[in-house]
Amino acid sequence: MKKLFPALLLGLAGRSGLTATPPNVPATLEMVGLRLTLDEDARQLVQAKVNSLCRHQASLDARVALAEAAFPLIDQVLAEEGLPGDFRYLALQESALQGNAESAHGAVGYWQLKRETALSLGLTVNGSIDERRHLTASTRAAARYLNRNNATLHNWANALLSYNTGLGGVRPYIQAADADAHDMHFTRRTSQYLLDFVAQKVVFEPACAQRAVAFVPWREVPAAAGQTLAQQAAALAADPAAVAQLNPWLLARTVPEDGHSYTLLVPLAGAAPVAATYTPTLPATALPTPTYLRINGIKALLAQPGETPAGLARRGGASLGFFQKVNELATNEVLQPGAPYFFQRKKETCDEDYHVVAPGQTLAAVAQHYGVLRHALRQYNHLADDEAVQPGLVLWLSHVRPRSVAAEYQSVPASRPMAAAPRPAPARPTPPPAAEEDTTAEELARINDLPTEVPGPPVQSLPTPRPVVAAVAYPSRPAAVPPVPMRPAPTPPARVSPDFSHPYLVAPGETLYALARRVGVRPAELAAWNNLPPTAPLRAGQALHLSPPAAEPVLADAPNGSYVVSRGDTFYSIARRYSCTVTALLAHNDRPDMTLHVGETLRVPLQ
Repeated sequence: MKKLFPALLLGLAGRSGLTATPPNVPATLEMVGLRLTLDEDARQLVQAKVNSLCRHQASLDARVALAEAAFPLIDQVLAEEGLPGDFRYLALQESALQGNAESAHGAVGYWQLKRETALSLGLTVNGSIDERRHLTASTRAAARYLNRNNATLHNWANALLSYNTGLGGVRPYIQAADADAHDMHFTRRTSQYLLDFVAQKVVFEPACAQRAVAFVPWREVPAAAGQTLAQQAAALAADPAAVAQLNPWLLARTVPEDGHSYTLLVPLAGAAPVAATYTPTLPATALPTPTYLRINGIKALLAQPGETPAGLARRGGASLGFFQKVNELATNEVLQPGAPYFFQRKKETCDEDYHVVAPGQTLAAVAQHYGVLRHALRQYNHLADDEAVQPGLVLWLSHVRPRSVAAEYQSVPASRPMAAAPRPAPARPTPPPAAEEDTTAEELARINDLPTEVPGPPVQSLPTPRPVVAAVAYPSRPAAVPPVPMRPAPTPPARVSPDFSHPYLVAPGETLYALARRVGVRPAELAAWNNLPPTAPLRAGQALHLSPPAAEPVLADAPNGSYVVSRGDTFYSIARRYSCTVTALLAHNDRPDMTLHVGETLRVPLQ
């Protein structure tokens, strides 16, 4: 096995903060999304491996330094592929994070993949390139292999073991109760491969969390086709020897000009070791501390024209991997100027109930506008992973649309004619960050030229979308060709005159959303007036009140922190009134369901 990168471990002597005493193996721990219980025999076997890993201090320090540098890149790929983060320790177990590692059985690289397996997973392996020796490419291939096996086994621990044994070889170790289990019990009969993995986690998790050893951060940059590693190192002001050590995947003298995109790993900022007392600092040229917006209660910054994900992440004081993860960005995705990007995890719901998709608007743009997770919007609206939203679609933002309620489309003005390659308009000045900590949805909509739903009559015109490079094609709906002469705005739908004394009878096919738009009220209000959940489907002939019910006589003065239920109240409307969640309100009152009775007193959470 190759020696640990000597050029990248400068200055490590005497800086170790690790103790020579091996950590004790606990009887229970969390691993790959499972709660593991180790009996005494299994615990002793793991402890023996832990002691072995900690026996030589210099070797342990070197591996921790490599792990500190490599884990951010590995973690990013694992998150993108949907694997538990603990699989980072599998690369340590397989190769000690050595890209040039080779086994006697022909397994190569960071994840010890055989040639046939690597090719089946989409890696390039030929006389010029061996992506098994490329950290992020091989990590993605290994993640896909594990994901594929877990789809069959439904247990991440067994999928981990199958990485060593193959899908067929893991069968003798599987128990009937393993599928979709949350807990597992390890004994002396458990595969040594799994016990060794536990040892890797026990040793390296606390060591990396403490930053007990100096290390050199790595970054990933595009590789220039036709150039040598030395030429690219000079262009990046990096140590050529360090660049060569980090990129053993390039077997040819120069990066092939084969039409494929490759990336290089380079030491960050001239390969100066980061001390154990390291604390992140902004470079001298960094922007001042930004003033964050608050969207859906989440910290966000607006992207500036030409700003890259790495630049915006740095401006917000976050790592690129974390920034891409919380904003659900692909590796090479370009930021949209003026759009909000978050520095905390987005939520699954927001204060709005519905949104009408504007021409040219994507699901990703809607998710960013409201601070809602993209996968949640797909789940609420029964959208496939690769399904694009179409103009006029009414998106449900906070609740699952019942399958009995058909997807609804509103009439929206067609977008302006777009050339295939429009000339870029002069850049507009970037709006300064808001002085206040909180930003309303209306203010954000004005900044970003996005539509927003407000109480009152339905808005009949939407802001003109920005030009894009090419028109989006929707296979299931023909694209509307805008006419040259401008047509007058469509006539608004007839409004229903609210009359509480005469309930309205629902027409066939009518939805809560459509009726609320006709009446000019929020769907949540209409649901509350009729004591319905916000996602309730309507049936033909159902009688609904179209205005607030008459005020009930005051039953009693409710003490502070309590609320007396009135006619038309629902848990949803009360939660909105007191700025809390329905779940919190139910828990605060020890309620198993959402049944309410007029006159009863509820305890409300105080802010």
